Amino acid sequence: MRIMTGQSHIIDDAGAYETVRLKMVGEALLVVEFGAQLSPLVLGAARAFDHLLQNEKIPGLQESAPTGNAVALVFDPLHTPPELFRQQIRALVEQADWFERGSLLPSACWHLPICYGGDCGPDLAPLADQLCLSENDVIAAHLETMQRVLMIGFAPGFLYTGRLSEMFNLPRLPDIKPCVPAGSVSVALGQSVISSTAHPTGWRVIGRTPFRNFDPAREPAIIINAGDEIRFVQIDQSAYEDLRNRDRHGLWQLEKGKPHAHA
Repeated sequence: MRIMTGQSHIIDDAGAYETVRLKMVGEALLVVEFGAQLSPLVLGAARAFDHLLQNEKIPGLQESAPTGNAVALVFDPLHTPPELFRQQIRALVEQADWFERGSLLPSACWHLPICYGGDCGPDLAPLADQLCLSENDVIAAHLETMQRVLMIGFAPGFLYTGRLSEMFNLPRLPDIKPCVPAGSVSVALGQSVISSTAHPTGWRVIGRTPFRNFDPAREPAIIINAGDEIRFVQIDQSAYEDLRNRDRHGLWQLEKGKPHAHA
């Protein structure tokens, strides 16, 4: 439920702040925070505000970067003094209900194939044991949730998606894996992460997708974006190898589905 108390001032049950917060970080970075929790409502507000920044000429603004709950603004303090820049951004924040605007932003829905367990997901079996469930139970729980891309970060095309059910609200592993393969799908903290490149991780790797969200030789280089929806579709090892080979040769495109209504 959302109760309006004035422009950009709300009370709700989806982690949104009652008043959008502006925080200076050093002398050249301003962070606009829309909520304390990752939720579709908060994510939508951050995306909507960043969309405005991309289409407005803001004096002193050099770059903006949206996250799951905020937008970071890099500015030139020699061009625009920090307090003046903060006032400019506050005025923009108060122009609209960004939570409402976020609910109207378009997004895509993607059907993402995933091969669970075995060499593709070495942490699936120990995770199932930890939860006192079968591997199939864990897979079913991961498949049943429509996941929204909360942000892209850490590495090119690297997707953070969620929210998952409470059973996946797990801490990171105590030891870091030095390197897991590109396409790895890992879980922790109520989220999934999907990689496009090999990377170190402390998350539990439960599967692998043949799709690579980042490919510098492709146009566009990144296909799935923040705010998009993902439905995982289970495939076996043979199908994984086939799709991976076809993807390498440009013979396979990710399937689109129909987006759900925004929360």
